Amino acid sequence: MTAHSVDHVEFFVGDVNQASHYYCGTYGFRVVAEAGPLTGLAGARSLVLAHGGVRLVLTSALHADHAASHFVRKHGDGVRDVALRSTDAAGDFAAAVAAGADAVSEPETFEGASGRVVRATIAATNDLVHTFVQRDDPEGPFLPQRYLPVDDGAPDPGLLRSVDHLAMCLRPGSLDTMVDFYGRALGLKHTYDEYIVVGGQAMASKVVQDATRGITFTMVEPDPTSNRGQLNDFLDGFDGPGVQHVAYGTDDIVTAARELRSSGVELLSTPAGYYASLAARGIEVGIDPAVLQDLGLLADRDEWGQLVQVFTRSPYARRTVFFELIQRLDARTFGSGNIKALYEAVERERADSAVPAGAAARVGG
Repeated sequence: MTAHSVDHVEFFVGDVNQASHYYCGTYGFRVVAEAGPLTGLAGARSLVLAHGGVRLVLTSALHADHAASHFVRKHGDGVRDVALRSTDAAGDFAAAVAAGADAVSEPETFEGASGRVVRATIAATNDLVHTFVQRDDPEGPFLPQRYLPVDDGAPDPGLLRSVDHLAMCLRPGSLDTMVDFYGRALGLKHTYDEYIVVGGQAMASKVVQDATRGITFTMVEPDPTSNRGQLNDFLDGFDGPGVQHVAYGTDDIVTAARELRSSGVELLSTPAGYYASLAARGIEVGIDPAVLQDLGLLADRDEWGQLVQVFTRSPYARRTVFFELIQRLDARTFGSGNIKALYEAVERERADSAVPAGAAARVGG
C-alpha cells in the first residue's frame, strides 16, 4: 500500500451547519471548502474544516434517501470515512479489492488548476469506509470540480498537528478478523496488543499501523465474560462497530487543552489521587503536576518515551464518538498504563470518602 497518512476524516451528521458551528467555535477549525447540489454533490451538503494538519469533512443529507440520512438514522452523527493519503489511489484500491475488500466507489479523477485528485473507496465494517486520496498538490484545493474553496480570513490556531490515531470499538469476537482485514486489504502491520482489566470490566486491544505510523488504528473489543462497560454502551448507541474516538496530535497539549476548555470543550476530569501516583510510576513529563491536575491531563510512559493525553466528553446525543488530545514525548503506545492507574486512584478516593465514585477513564487508546 502506498498510503501513509490520514487525508481527512468525514462525519455524516444530521445538521452540517450546527456541526460546523460546534467544531469551529470550540476546536478552532475553519471552513475551507464547501459542496452541494450546485457543485455536483447530489442530495447532500458538505463542508471541509481545517485546523493545522487536520481536515474534517462534515456531510448532511438534503433528502431522506441519501446515504448520510440512512447513516444518521442508524448510528447518529459519527465517522463515515477515514480517508487515507496515497501516491497511487487506483493501485491501492485494486490491491484492497483483490485482497477481499468490497468496492464502494471505483477510481475517479478530478482535474484542477494545481493538478489532479484521484479517489477510490472501499468498505470496512458497519458503514465505515476508507477512501484512497491521491493528490498531485498536497496543499491544493480539497477536491477540484466538486468543492468550492472558502476563505473566511480567520487565522489557524495551529494547535492540532495531525490525526495521531483512531480507536475502533468492535463486537466481541471480531478483533482478530478486523486485524486480519486491515493487514490484507490495507497492508497495515499488527504492532501492539494488550488485554486490559479494569475492575469487573475486561477488553482486548490490538493496534495496526503502516510503516511510518502515520496511519494507526487502535481496535478494542469487550470481553463478553466480563461486566458490561463503556464499549458495550458504544456498540448499543452506535448500533454496532465503528470509530469510537479520534485522537489529535499536538505539540503543546497544555495550551491546546486550555484553549479548548475555554471555548467550551468538556475535558474529562481526573481524581486528585491519580497525580500523587505519577512519581511512583517514574513519570516526569516536564509539566507542573498542578497544571496536569487542573486540566485533567494524563501521563504515561513506554519503552520509547512518555506521552500526555486528555479525553473529551462526547458532544453527541448518543454519547458515542469522543475525542482525544495527545502529545508524544517519543512514546509510541497509547497510554494504557493510565487505565489501571486512574482506576486505582478512583478506588482510593472511594475508600476515603465512602461514596460511589464517578466514571473512570476512557479506554482504548
